[in-house]
Amino acid sequence: MIIHLTGTAQDLKEDIPFLRRIVKIVNENDGVLARDWVETERHRLEQGVSNQDVDWQEVVDSNLEAINRADLVIIEATHNRFLQGYQIAMALQYKRPTLMLTRDPEDSHSYFGVKDRLLTTVHYQTEEDLDKIVKDFIRANTVSTKDLRFNMFIDRAIYNHLRTLSYETGKNRSEIIRELIYRDIKKHDDN
Repeated sequence: MIIHLTGTAQDLKEDIPFLRRIVKIVNENDGVLARDWVETERHRLEQGVSNQDVDWQEVVDSNLEAINRADLVIIEATHNRFLQGYQIAMALQYKRPTLMLTRDPEDSHSYFGVKDRLLTTVHYQTEEDLDKIVKDFIRANTVSTKDLRFNMFIDRAIYNHLRTLSYETGKNRSEIIRELIYRDIKKHDDN
């Protein structure tokens, strides 16, 4: 599972213990970070590289590419910045389940009115709180624990055939298609 973690570099000194804890939880739950930036950013700050010397276009592009590759998005948003809000919007546009974490109780119910079934906003106070919150979010959105949904277009002949089979067998069209695919998988596995 690929997970994009983001936060704000401007408040990294305050947020780094929490970001490190999230990284640890992601790794412990067989996740891989789409963009491993936390320690790189910490090193940049320790070296005294200023924000003016950062190629922010590259940062934005890297974050958008990471969101596009990710299965899940986790945003530490205690210190709200434009880029975090933009990443939330992009994650939701890409249909990525998104966990927004904040230590600010005012932001724990919604993010400036954004409501989406893919957006989960949780207030936490300690690093220990993150263990359960992040682990539960990853587990709830792990593909292997859920059925996947996809849409397909069929022509009239296929539709009529599926409708007839559905009537004859008492199964819905999805079950019929799923059984056909399982038979094909078994046939290929036996060869």
